[in-house]
Amino acid sequence: MWRTSRRGLAVRRLNFRRDDGVAMTEFALILPIFMLVVAGVLAFGRAFFYWIDANHLANETARWAVVDRNPYAPTTLQAHIRGSSSVEFSGDVKVCIDFPDGSTPAVGDRVRVRVQKPFYFVPLLDIAPITIRGTSTMRIERFAGAGTAPTTYAAGAPYGACS
Repeated sequence: MWRTSRRGLAVRRLNFRRDDGVAMTEFALILPIFMLVVAGVLAFGRAFFYWIDANHLANETARWAVVDRNPYAPTTLQAHIRGSSSVEFSGDVKVCIDFPDGSTPAVGDRVRVRVQKPFYFVPLLDIAPITIRGTSTMRIERFAGAGTAPTTYAAGAPYGACS
């Protein structure tokens, strides 16, 4: 609204009840919080995917280990599992196969497979990693050779070596 001053100049009258920029101001205040929540949900989803993938790989490896079979020969089970996971997960995965019941395994003893991968909530910064772990423990069902210890999936001597 315009009014005329004493000198005859057009002067705009201030109206403090107008709300022209309120929505944009509210959006500017809420946007960083909203983006932080979205980034947190996406990071949690990635971490949950890593955990599911680690457990799946541990179960698959343990199943092959308890029947003392390596269908991926000449590579070890550990090397195959490290390469068979998804592209994002396969970077620096550590796969360990060991025998918690003793150093010389026998039928009925446990085989434990652990899959570990560092996880970064902000991949570009590589700070504050957590370790995503998947574990599977099963009983040895058979050995490939009669009376021999399982060696088809060991990465090296002694048993339980990790790669």
